[in-house]
Amino acid sequence: MIEFLSDPSWIHPQTDFLLFLQNIRTSVPEAVDKIFLSITIFGEFWLPTLLCATVYWCIDFHAGIYLFSLEGINSLFAHLFKMIACVYRPWILDNRIHPSKLAIPYAKGYSFPSGHSFMSSSVFGGIAYLNKKNKLTVTLLILLILLVGFSRLWLGVHTPQDVLCGLLTGCILVFALKPLIDWAEKKENRYLYLLGIINTLAILALIYVYFFNTYRMDYVSGKLLVDPERLKYNTAVVYAYSLGLINGLLKYVLEIIIMNQMHFIIAVIPMFIVGFTITFIYPFIFTKLINKNI
Repeated sequence: MIEFLSDPSWIHPQTDFLLFLQNIRTSVPEAVDKIFLSITIFGEFWLPTLLCATVYWCIDFHAGIYLFSLEGINSLFAHLFKMIACVYRPWILDNRIHPSKLAIPYAKGYSFPSGHSFMSSSVFGGIAYLNKKNKLTVTLLILLILLVGFSRLWLGVHTPQDVLCGLLTGCILVFALKPLIDWAEKKENRYLYLLGIINTLAILALIYVYFFNTYRMDYVSGKLLVDPERLKYNTAVVYAYSLGLINGLLKYVLEIIIMNQMHFIIAVIPMFIVGFTITFIYPFIFTKLINKNI
């Protein structure tokens, strides 16, 4: 656990800023909260996924690979960082903070880093990087990224450290991943090496999250503030989604391998299915039938 991230001496100047925004927020109509809640949607996974899919399917296949890789790796890192840091939400760190009631249902779990800021700076930062010659597009995308980050502060669900670290990590990922993707595209089998590394690291990260990490177990009035077991489950679900995205990007590489090794596949896969059916499928079906008859 990274203790200094939730040390009061580090938090207090940030909560003062959140209280400043809170005073403004509580003096304006709730419609303003709704506007910022709409902006924050650009940092959630489903909207960037739709945008990445549109690019991947309809506009530029290679650009789509880059954007989907950004989204997938972003999700892997964001949840790992949250589970390692175990930093509570601002209203837990300082009870003077009262987040927007509209945002509370969407702000569960640990706080550091801001997943919305991380996601928006990764995906929209990647689009800006691909269109870096178009200054208007880049400016608008940077403005959108900053607005997503600010929306998390306005709604009171993140501290400045959460947002800034999310934005910074996303930007680093944008610039670090593009050369790696370019390197992998020069040879088909490089994608397989990259896939093997990502899958291995993801599995190791999950093992760490489930079995080796130490979590905060703080109670208020007998109620656990944050349930690590629920977050472990959420992390596994997100990892499954992210690895599905990343592995699926290699379909055209796998198609080449399949075509070149068709004779081998025709011999191996049916025998695998036969063996698996004997030791798993049949016993499973019979067990169900016997239990049903009993």
